[in-house]
Amino acid sequence: MREASIQTALRESVVEVLEKMFFISAFEEPLPEPPSLRPCLAAQLEFTGDPPGSLTLETSCQAARSIAADFLGEAPEALSVRQVEEVVCELANMICGAVLSRVESRVVFRLGSPRIVRDDAARAQSAGTGAESAPAGAVMRLAEIHDGTLLVTVHTEGEACAVSEKYAF
Repeated sequence: MREASIQTALRESVVEVLEKMFFISAFEEPLPEPPSLRPCLAAQLEFTGDPPGSLTLETSCQAARSIAADFLGEAPEALSVRQVEEVVCELANMICGAVLSRVESRVVFRLGSPRIVRDDAARAQSAGTGAESAPAGAVMRLAEIHDGTLLVTVHTEGEACAVSEKYAF
C-alpha cells in the first residue's frame, strides 16, 4: 500500500511541477529497477514526518541546463553552474513538497534544505538507490523531457498513509 500511494503521488507531482512551474511536458514511466542513467547532477533533501525519508532528483547535464533556462527565462548557454544547481535544488524541493502534500498524514512534514550531492556512493546510501533493483521503501519515476532525463527517487522509512482523496483523480 505504501509504495502504491507514494507512486501515485510521485507520478502526479513530477508532471504537475514540470508543467506548471517549468512549462515543460514530461513523459514519465514507473520503474521496477534503477535505469542506467549516468546523471551529471543530483539534488537531495530529507524530510521528517509520517513517514520520514528523502527525495533524490538525478538529471542529465542537458536536462538540468534546459530546466534552469526555462525556469529563469534565460538562454541555456548564459547560465552559470551555480544557477543550474540552484534550480535543480528548487525543482527537487517543489517535487518533494508536492508529493508529501498528496500523502495524507496527521503529522506535519518538515523538509530539509535541498543540496547538491556530488558523491555517487553518498547519494546511493542516503536515497536507497544504486542497487540492481529498487530497495524496499524506495519509489522511482523516470521523466523524459525534450532535452534529457530526470530520475526521482523517494525513499521512506516505514509505512506511508494513503493518498489523500483531495488529490485522487
